[in-house]
Amino acid sequence: MTDPRPAHFDPENFFHRQLQAWPMATANFAALEGVEQRPVGSDGTMVQFNPARAASTGARTDASSISRRPCFLCAANRPPQQVAADIFPGYEFLVNPFPIFRRHFTIADRRHTPQTIVGREADMYCMALTLQGYCVFYNGPQCGASAPDHAHFQAVPAGELPYLVSGKFPFRVIQFTAPTAEEATRLIRSALGGSISEPDVNILARAISPGEVEFTVIPRRAHRPDFYGTGDGEMLISPASVDLGGVIITPRRCDFDTLDEARLADLHRQVCFTDDPEITVGILEAPSIDVRFNGPFNRTRRADGTIIYRPENRECSFTLRDVRIGKGFHWERNEHQTFRGALTVMPLDNGSQLAINTISIEEYLKSVISSEMNADSGEEFLKAHAIVSRSWLLAMLSRRGGSDLHRRIIPAGECADCEEIVAWHDREEHRLFDVCADDHCQRYQGITRQTNPAVERAVEATRGMVLTYGGKVCDARFSKCCGGRTERFGTCWQDVDVPYLQPVNDTVEGRAKDFCDTTDPAILGQVLNSYDREHPDLYRWRVELPPDTLPELLREKTGIDFGRIKALTPLTRGESGRISRLRIDGEKRSAIIGKELEIRLALSPSCLKSSAFEVEALTDGGFRLHGRGWGHGVGLCQIGAAVMGSEGYTARQILSHYFPNTEITRLS
Repeated sequence: MTDPRPAHFDPENFFHRQLQAWPMATANFAALEGVEQRPVGSDGTMVQFNPARAASTGARTDASSISRRPCFLCAANRPPQQVAADIFPGYEFLVNPFPIFRRHFTIADRRHTPQTIVGREADMYCMALTLQGYCVFYNGPQCGASAPDHAHFQAVPAGELPYLVSGKFPFRVIQFTAPTAEEATRLIRSALGGSISEPDVNILARAISPGEVEFTVIPRRAHRPDFYGTGDGEMLISPASVDLGGVIITPRRCDFDTLDEARLADLHRQVCFTDDPEITVGILEAPSIDVRFNGPFNRTRRADGTIIYRPENRECSFTLRDVRIGKGFHWERNEHQTFRGALTVMPLDNGSQLAINTISIEEYLKSVISSEMNADSGEEFLKAHAIVSRSWLLAMLSRRGGSDLHRRIIPAGECADCEEIVAWHDREEHRLFDVCADDHCQRYQGITRQTNPAVERAVEATRGMVLTYGGKVCDARFSKCCGGRTERFGTCWQDVDVPYLQPVNDTVEGRAKDFCDTTDPAILGQVLNSYDREHPDLYRWRVELPPDTLPELLREKTGIDFGRIKALTPLTRGESGRISRLRIDGEKRSAIIGKELEIRLALSPSCLKSSAFEVEALTDGGFRLHGRGWGHGVGLCQIGAAVMGSEGYTARQILSHYFPNTEITRLS
């Protein structure tokens, strides 16, 4: 927009002239006099009963639906009575015929082009300067825009938006002022992460002086809350800029009457980023979910059969029976587990049901720390682990959508005389929830492992703190016991070099032995829960593989019939001694397997403690494995860190030891 400010424009005069020529708009604005509003909570939020907004609130915005309907913002499809003012170059200034407030305008691009803010930042700045007293707002294509295929802004009186007036938003926003169109462009793009493809956002803009515009950018987590709809317990609320400015639009009387402070907070948590964002955890898949509710829960049933149970207060909980933990490991068993937060029971295509817990990230971390180790651990160790767990979680969430099992098979002929099967598991497989509750992600057992005050203090003291490297949140890994030296990332997962996941000796200069070389029951009790202590040999261990059972074990685990096993030969090791490629020679055939977890799974009915072992061939044809450590060994060594904490090391010193050259950063 080359000339941002027309010499003179009176939106009030344009509004009255338009209503004189357009009876439908006149009637709809007159109907606002009878629209009901009431406050919700104590932060100024208003809920508005506005039946005329049903079409917008319930609009289908998928590509197929959009393609089938005529665009109501294109001039050819608008009613002849609707006229446009030529105020802003490239745009048409229109009265919105389905108003929310006493004045409501739409500013539509003359072209039928997709909704995006990128390239229009300066236009928004100029519009806000021209429309003094108005809030010009932008709804992202999946953030409340009922016409995501046609670029447009809207404008309403700024004084009608409670959060904008008070300056207090109950969720995270990015606010700044811009004195020029160029600065507005720079600041908006910076708020969007510097990308030319925008994330999901709503943006509010209002002039606060003759040359200065205040912008409020609202990052979005979701388009609509999970209770959106017209079914039992659902609400027809599709939040856009007005709703996030403090006026919740409800086209149905039942929603207007029942929206309360708890449901409003739930709405904000789901669609925006609050100080305590939530995570979804897959707990249990079973033919049917056996649940007991400990307190009152509200129930919502969706059209696909999914049922959502939300607690009426924070103290409510639910208990799931027969939750399988430690899948594939030596401590595998069923437990009855109790959780706080919401429960979703989802039917799956295979006929089973899936139980998903929705809980705040910080509450999740309190449980993880208590589930991964004993809640009586030292405070500095707990603080270090809280930072590590939070970092891993946020890094994992940022890369959702990848594949969990990475597998490649190199046929015989390409690797000398046998095929090579290399696989590694990461934590990105989940599609219906963010993380699972087992060791595949992080152990999470709700409030079954009761969180003690030390865990509460550790999580609160580190709230928002993460490890960063080069300005990015670290993918901070951890395992029970490194065995004396931690491992490189590429030994266990894909062949990439991660600067902060490098081998380090688990000791310091002048110390006689490794930190994790301990048999102190008080230290081990900090890290190991009761079922972990059933197999206490961690730093060093030994396993025998009898000749009569090993071939069947390998056939079951790998699908390969090796026949009698003649040799187990480590081919490639990481710096901790963990084997990443193991050759297995049998009477019938040979193969190379890797990486470290595949080796651990292949050589045990459950899972070897680690792949850091030496192979001893026995005279009876069997093998004895002399091993060290428990787990992949990458990143934090939990037992070593517990020892460091007991010896007076701070959380910062512990993390610097295991994650060299990283920084602790508190996210805003």
